[in-house]
Amino acid sequence: MIVAIDIGGTQMRVSFVDNNFDLLTRHSVPTGPHSDPFDLFEQISQIIKSDMKSNFDWIPHGFGVSAPSVDKRNGRFVNPPNLPLWDGFSISEFIEAEFSVPVYVGNDASLAALAEHRLGSGRGVENMLYFTLSTGVGGGIVVDGKLYEGSTGFAGEFGHITVNHLGPTCNCGNHGCLETYVSGPAIVRQFIEERARGRTSSLPVDCVPTTAEIFDASSKGDSLSADIIECAARYLGIGIVTVMHSFEPECIVIGGGVSASLAQFQPYIHQHVEQNAMAHFNGHIDVRRAAFNEDSSLIGAACYFQYKNLGR
Repeated sequence: MIVAIDIGGTQMRVSFVDNNFDLLTRHSVPTGPHSDPFDLFEQISQIIKSDMKSNFDWIPHGFGVSAPSVDKRNGRFVNPPNLPLWDGFSISEFIEAEFSVPVYVGNDASLAALAEHRLGSGRGVENMLYFTLSTGVGGGIVVDGKLYEGSTGFAGEFGHITVNHLGPTCNCGNHGCLETYVSGPAIVRQFIEERARGRTSSLPVDCVPTTAEIFDASSKGDSLSADIIECAARYLGIGIVTVMHSFEPECIVIGGGVSASLAQFQPYIHQHVEQNAMAHFNGHIDVRRAAFNEDSSLIGAACYFQYKNLGR
C-alpha cells in the first residue's frame, strides 16, 4: 500500500493506492498563496491516520509525493511561484518524522508524465513530453522510456519558457512565460483585461468568470472568449514547437484542468506546428489528452514511489 500526495496551487490531495495503482480513497484540502504548509500537512496527517484506523490492514509502505518547485533530493520547496509561504519547507522531513516510512518527492508534472507513460496516453512510446495546464503550467520528459528529471528534479519547466519577452511578469519573476498565457488564471486575467478595455461578452459583467465558463462561452460563439482562447492556444503552439525541437518526441500528452477543453486548442496548435516545425516533423505532432486528467500527478506519485523504491 502506498500513500500518494499531490500538491497543487489550489488544493492538496491524498489517496491510499493499491499495487494496481487504483485510488482507494480521495481526500483534499485547499491550498493557495496564503496557505501554511505545516497546518495543511497536519490536516493531511490526521486524514491519513483516520483512514488507517478505519482500515486496520492499510499499512503504508511509503509515500510518493508530487509537488511543484521541489528539490527531489530533500523534498524541499524552492521558491514555488504559486505557494510562496512554502519556500524552504521539506515534505520529506515532515512525513518521515510523522510516519517513519520512506518518502520520495518529485516534480508534479514529471510524475504525471511517468503515470501517463506507464499506464495512460503515452503507453507504448519511448519518447514523450507532457504539459500540464492548470493553476500553473509544468512539463515532464520521458526519453528512451525513462523519466528524465535532471539532477535536482527541476527539468521540464515548460511553463517558464519565454514566449513573449515583452509579455506580463510571471510569478517566477520572468516576463512573458508560457504560464502567463495558458494557465487557468492567465486565461481569466486576459479576459478581464480585455473586458476592462471595453470589449463586450455574453458572460455576466458583474462577476469574474471561471476558465471553464470562458471556454464554454467561446464554444457558443462569444467573440471575446474565442479571441482569448485563440491567443492562449497560439502561445501554447509556440511552447510545443520549442520543446519538439529540443527533444523530438513521438507524442505530446496534455493534462491538467485546462486540458478538458483541449479540442478548442488543437486547431491552433496544429496550425503553428505546420507553419513552424522543422522539416523532419513533416508539419505534424501527435498531441493527446492525458488519460488520467486531474489524477495524473496523484497516480504518478504512487508510480514514483515504486520507480524509486523498487527501481522499476
